[in-house]
Amino acid sequence: MVKSGSGISCSLLDILTLKKRMTEKQLKIRQQAYALTLCTVVFMVVYNFCTWYASSLDHIPSFTFDFEKSIPFVPWSIIPYMAGGLFFCLVFFSCKDKHQLKILTWRMLFVIITAGIFFITIPLRFSFPKPEISHALLRMPFSFLKTFDSPFNQSPSLHIAFAFIFWSVFKDLSKWRIFLMIWLILLGISTLTTYQHHMMDILTGAILAHLSFIIIPYRRHDPTYRNLRTANAYFLAGLIFTLAALLCHEYVGTEGLILLLPALVMMIAGYCYQKKMNQEIQ
Repeated sequence: MVKSGSGISCSLLDILTLKKRMTEKQLKIRQQAYALTLCTVVFMVVYNFCTWYASSLDHIPSFTFDFEKSIPFVPWSIIPYMAGGLFFCLVFFSCKDKHQLKILTWRMLFVIITAGIFFITIPLRFSFPKPEISHALLRMPFSFLKTFDSPFNQSPSLHIAFAFIFWSVFKDLSKWRIFLMIWLILLGISTLTTYQHHMMDILTGAILAHLSFIIIPYRRHDPTYRNLRTANAYFLAGLIFTLAALLCHEYVGTEGLILLLPALVMMIAGYCYQKKMNQEIQ
């Protein structure tokens, strides 16, 4: 009888434990869906309002560097470009815990709202004409972009800012990590080769993402992640120096490219701090 009672108790305990895990999993999925919905709604409101505002203006300027005229138009790169929408949904369900989901949500909201402020105060438009698309299948996504995307809301590029934020979550995955990294790199390049963004938009999008990493750090009070915060500060400085170098080259002359040297130093320092943090975690 004792054994029987003990067995029943263990069975009940197992059932309660399983039920608790299922409840926690359902709660987590509900929170992830809520975070995705919140960010989607805010994005749609901000993006569409900024598009409406820019469309009401008589003249929207554009900013390009001289070397951008040599960037080729690559029709097939629309495939990684369009994957940005899929990653927008996937990243929320890739968070490993509530804290990571919270940080992701705040970062997404920060870059959306901050970018929206720039879209209104410093509106820019894309200036290169798109060549005709000969491939029938590739014409479909470009037609979709023409209908639902606008030539405004350029700088900073939300595609680039999102890509960096997506990677801050995807890098912790055990599966598909390398595949997602390569795809995000292709996504970043595609913003130029699909003639959706200029280089100014790319750099400012990267700067905005790293600002979100610094203002909304992961594990703020955990000393293990101190090197990551330092790395992000160096990366931000490197991006700012790179932008300054290109601007000086455009308006001052070739000597402005000397600023690429401190940019390189900052990037290397950031990489070293990031590598050191990864080694400490492992």
